Amino acid sequence: MKTTIILLTIILTFVLGTTHSATITCDLIATPYGNTLATNILRNASTHHTKTSCLGNTDQNKRITVQGQVEALYEDSFKDIPKLREIEIVDATLKEIQPGTFKDLPRLKSVSLEDTNLRELKSGTFVNLETSLLYLGRNSISVLREGAFQNLWNLRELSLESNDLRELKRGVFGNVSLGIFSLGNNSISTIEAGTFAEVSGRDKFGIGLSLFKNDIEEIDASVFDNKDIVSLDLGNNSISVLRPGDLRNLPKLSSISLSGNKLREVPEGVFSGSKITSVVLSCNEISFIAGGAFDDMKDLYFVDVSNNRVKEWSNNWFRGVESRLSIIFSYNSIEAIPADAFKNVPESSSLDLDHNRIQDIPDGAFGGMKGLRRLVLSYNKIRTWKSDLMRNVQVATFVDLRGNEIGCPEGGANSLVPGAKMVILDNCRGKGFKFT
Repeated sequence: MKTTIILLTIILTFVLGTTHSATITCDLIATPYGNTLATNILRNASTHHTKTSCLGNTDQNKRITVQGQVEALYEDSFKDIPKLREIEIVDATLKEIQPGTFKDLPRLKSVSLEDTNLRELKSGTFVNLETSLLYLGRNSISVLREGAFQNLWNLRELSLESNDLRELKRGVFGNVSLGIFSLGNNSISTIEAGTFAEVSGRDKFGIGLSLFKNDIEEIDASVFDNKDIVSLDLGNNSISVLRPGDLRNLPKLSSISLSGNKLREVPEGVFSGSKITSVVLSCNEISFIAGGAFDDMKDLYFVDVSNNRVKEWSNNWFRGVESRLSIIFSYNSIEAIPADAFKNVPESSSLDLDHNRIQDIPDGAFGGMKGLRRLVLSYNKIRTWKSDLMRNVQVATFVDLRGNEIGCPEGGANSLVPGAKMVILDNCRGKGFKFT
């Protein structure tokens, strides 16, 4: 049988103390017929005193970087480098990783396989490893076999971003403990129930799960069923409907992003009563939000509904919210503000209502409110502003009224909101305008 020769370039970096390092480059030859990479390093490298310099018995940390024509990694490829800590394979022609490639490396902390031709991860590829960082992004992976990731207890981050995944099946991730789980920028449209059942949080901070920029059409409670997920990014998918109870199996969820989907309304029972602190609903098609959509969310502090089609502000929103809020409704179609509009908004909150169609703010709109951190009403169609509209409201930073039809009062911009540190109004400084 004719032997095919593959040229490799392996860079091994030895960290010397904490102030400097030395890099040794070895040009090596390996065959694709089962000889281990480490063995070929020792047998075939004829320069640089490979055995003592590249793989010598040293207590120094080691890092291997492989680039170029490397089409496969074999079982025990790294067995003769037991003190190896980092493996980086980037910009290579890698197509296959055989199960067992990374076994018996007790000090291995980081594996990075990016920008390769890898299309499949076989069962047993990443099993019983002490690795804390596993980067598998920007490849061509479309198939994850059952058991591809098993018994990984120390992962801080697992990234499969920017591959060609279309589905996720139960059993791929078994007994995996991690902090950040990135599956964004794929083409995932199907996730089998229980896919994340054997994934747990690495520490008290829980799991941050990212599935942004895929083709997911719904939030299925049988899929998103994990007590350790604290952050969920579903931005830029194709979700068109939110249903009461969709998030019921995520008891620790604190932050959710649904930006860039196809949502048209937000009913009660999706977020209300939960422990969620941050909700991002920007860049959808939302025209209706139920009055009780954000009820009893005691810890809620951030809501972004910008770039939607909301026409009416409800004075029933945010009942039972206790923490200071940052509310962003910029770039909507709100035309009117009702009386007692902000009665449920906690003191020292911020309100961004710029780039809407608000024409009038009635007396009593700020009734019951004592203080705001910021109020942005710029680029609406407000024609008049009564000086006593916010007479009892203290604004810690500024009120922005630019881009409206409000004339400059005799007393200057700041006379419009006496309790504000600063009021910004087109071509209106004059008496009373202050910066301190």
